[in-house]
Amino acid sequence: MIKVLLFATLISFNSFGIKLNTKRDRIVSVIDMELKELVRMKRYTKNDTMLDLRMAELNLEKGRIIREQENENFFNLDIKDKKRIDRKKFFAESSAYYDRAQKIGLSILNKKPNAKARSHIYYILAYNELENVQMDRAKSLFVKSVKSAPKNDLIGVKSRLALGDIYYREGDFSKSKRYYDTVIYKIKDDKWYTKYLYNLAWSNFRVGNKNTAIKQMKEVHSLSKSPKYIDKKDMAGRDVGYFYADKGDTKKALQFYQNEKGTPEKNFFDMGMFLLDKQKYSQAAGMFRSAFNGKSEEYKAKALVQLLQIYDKYNNNKNFLVYARTITKTKLNPEQKKEALFYVTKRAAHLQKELGLSHNKKRPKIMKFKGRIAAELYFISQEVDPSLGERALFYAGESYYAASEYDQALFMYDKVISSDKTDNVYFKRSLAGMIVVLNDKRTSAGIRKKYFEKVFSTYIKHEDSKPKKNKAVEKLFSYYVDEEKDAKKAQNLFFVYAKENPRAISKNEAMIGRIVDLHKSQKNKSELMSFVGELKSTGIPLRRGFITHLNKIILVAQFSDIQKANQKGDKVTALKGYLFIYKDKESTPEAKRNAAYNIAVLFYESGNIDLMTKWLDRAIEEMLISEITKFYESFNSIISELFLRQRVDHGMALTQKLLSKTCSLNDKSKEGLLKNYIVMGLATNKDSAAVSFVDSQSKCRFKNTTLLSSYEQIFDYYIDTKLLDKADAIYRQRLSAYTTNLYKKSEYVGKLSKLSRTQKNTSRYAGELSYIYNKVKKKKDLAIETIDEVALMEVDKLENDVNNFNSIGLSFPENTFNNTMKLKFNRLDRIQGKVARIVAMGSGEAMVKSYSLLINSFDRFSTDVGSFSPEGKSPEYIKSFKASMANVSANLATKSRQLKRELDNLINKNDVLTVNFGTLSRQGLGLPSMSGAVLMDKRGNR
Repeated sequence: MIKVLLFATLISFNSFGIKLNTKRDRIVSVIDMELKELVRMKRYTKNDTMLDLRMAELNLEKGRIIREQENENFFNLDIKDKKRIDRKKFFAESSAYYDRAQKIGLSILNKKPNAKARSHIYYILAYNELENVQMDRAKSLFVKSVKSAPKNDLIGVKSRLALGDIYYREGDFSKSKRYYDTVIYKIKDDKWYTKYLYNLAWSNFRVGNKNTAIKQMKEVHSLSKSPKYIDKKDMAGRDVGYFYADKGDTKKALQFYQNEKGTPEKNFFDMGMFLLDKQKYSQAAGMFRSAFNGKSEEYKAKALVQLLQIYDKYNNNKNFLVYARTITKTKLNPEQKKEALFYVTKRAAHLQKELGLSHNKKRPKIMKFKGRIAAELYFISQEVDPSLGERALFYAGESYYAASEYDQALFMYDKVISSDKTDNVYFKRSLAGMIVVLNDKRTSAGIRKKYFEKVFSTYIKHEDSKPKKNKAVEKLFSYYVDEEKDAKKAQNLFFVYAKENPRAISKNEAMIGRIVDLHKSQKNKSELMSFVGELKSTGIPLRRGFITHLNKIILVAQFSDIQKANQKGDKVTALKGYLFIYKDKESTPEAKRNAAYNIAVLFYESGNIDLMTKWLDRAIEEMLISEITKFYESFNSIISELFLRQRVDHGMALTQKLLSKTCSLNDKSKEGLLKNYIVMGLATNKDSAAVSFVDSQSKCRFKNTTLLSSYEQIFDYYIDTKLLDKADAIYRQRLSAYTTNLYKKSEYVGKLSKLSRTQKNTSRYAGELSYIYNKVKKKKDLAIETIDEVALMEVDKLENDVNNFNSIGLSFPENTFNNTMKLKFNRLDRIQGKVARIVAMGSGEAMVKSYSLLINSFDRFSTDVGSFSPEGKSPEYIKSFKASMANVSANLATKSRQLKRELDNLINKNDVLTVNFGTLSRQGLGLPSMSGAVLMDKRGNR
């Protein structure tokens, strides 16, 4: 066998076709020379195991070097070439040498060589299996190599290191540690020592020996500075920090990096990113803070962005604000600035949303804390990006208002107004916000003095609605008179108001009276006379009686004056690009459509709602249905955002366009759009538009259940707003077209009937309700409104019976009296039967009303019987008669009380709460009285 292998080696050791690089070529040349010499020596030596062993080792080494070149060549190929290539042929050259080494090794084993030779052969065979990715066989052979290797033999060391590598790659750190530990001290002078020690450090870390791991990793870091060893400095430096951080000893990690030469900020930042990947957010934040506090501007900027991200993720508002304040002082590149701005606006919006939550409004300290932070973040956002100016300042004002920081709120609103951009939506909203704050009773006089005149003057100047403008004028006038005591300003404002409202005589006279009173209180006779003179010259219509009274006041003022005389007194670049594509004549229609959509998205992300709306409208208009389908979720999100931002008109217009364009499309997302459209339409009193739009969508691919649900929303809106005729029209023209289910119809008609009843019309739906009630079999499945209304109709009939019953009077002679009593008892039995049937219908309200009528009947009958006295009879007869009737009256009263207890039990059992029961239950709650004094001990006993 050896002869054949030797011959194969002779004819092929220099024949491989792969082209090696210079270094590898020189090494292979040396190997070939040694192989040639070994072949020559074999001719003169038989059965020399060591020569055969050396040949196996050389073939293994040669295969390894060629395999390195093959791997390098393979990775340089194109992906397509990699897929097409026959890997077996591509790696055939190196595989041939591995096979040769293996065959020589196996042939040596057959000769039963000594332990040292066996150890070497096992190592060669194991290495060959390792290259062929036969890990289990490789481990088995390496173990054999270790067991057969003489003490302190190098091949045993190599085999243990190889086993350590295999288990390290497999993640079995306990075994990798065991193998590394046994030989690591023997290879301290080997250049690969740092590599194996690095693996051992990680193995120790993974099995919990963290102090040992730190010590070994620091040694790797230190030794890597020497050219004698493989350089693992960067990785070891990073991992030392991680080991410390994982151990909870962040201070030592910081100390380690600070002692390092170079840029400690880079180490802090890299360590922070490493910890971030491991989801160690608290430790990562500590590293980023250290990087931020360093001298490097580059890593200060990078760390700032990461800190904002972490504190935003964990709602750490206090720390988030601390670092947000540094954005404008830190040198950020455009992308970093954009990212920082994103986190600031996101956190501000999140806090703004929390300020609107009902449970927070009952927690003033929380409102103040979050409101202040949200406001400052909005203010910071417009400092970072001036294009957000008016919007950010407005929301800052809103946040301060929620926090009851009125002075700060007005300051922010005032900044928006001072921009004088009257067409900006936030100009009007800021004006409205300032008016709300100034009208708040909690606003101090000092704040009102600072802003009131400016705000209301600006509002009057820009408000188009005359009624609203007049109200503002009246408030400003009252401010001048009551708070400023400035008669001159009040007069000027009055003349403007009176000129525009000459027929508002009562208002004008009231304002004149207040100006006159102000002059009188300030004792300004000359100004008063001047005002009256100007008033007469303007010809403002006034009533004769008022003019007479005014003249008297002037006269008194003149006389008093005479008396006193006697006394003496980087999305920008993106937008440019998309705009260029959209406008370029050479662009394809598809490219233009995509550009329009992306422009809309960019404006959406930057918060420019107006331009976003314009471009989104254009994109929907131009895109194909198949293209819209791809982005439907995005369209839905953006339109929902418009509704959330109260851009109802924009949102509804885009919804109409999108749903009309995708009429033929079957997509569940459409249902959410339609629902939002209806909700916002109804919320802004655009119910007619909502009805028309749902009507138009009936031709589109919506399920009947969806359209039914949509009309039900509108129907319930009309019921809630008490618009009976409109609700009736929706029911008859639309709901009835989408369902024939009597139980559903019972719900609609029940609600209509209930509303009609509140409007004093109980008969409008009586026939329809009765028909439905009689038609269905499972009465209990009917809507409660229907059951209530049908039962209440029965109560109405019952009330007539009760009235008839109560109208039957008692009279003598005795036969007439007895017949009347018999009649009334029969009628009372029938009334009780009807009440039982009404109760069985299941309406709580009807139950209480019917019981109330029945109890009233018993009480009335009891009273009538007890108080009746026959006329023209002897005293003895009357006394006997009344005694017998007292028992009847008492029995009736007892029955009444029994019925009240029954009703009480039924109400408690069925959780019924009605006005009728409250009224009824308060009747007859008498308090016992006693005559004379009562003595009690300390325990309350008599």
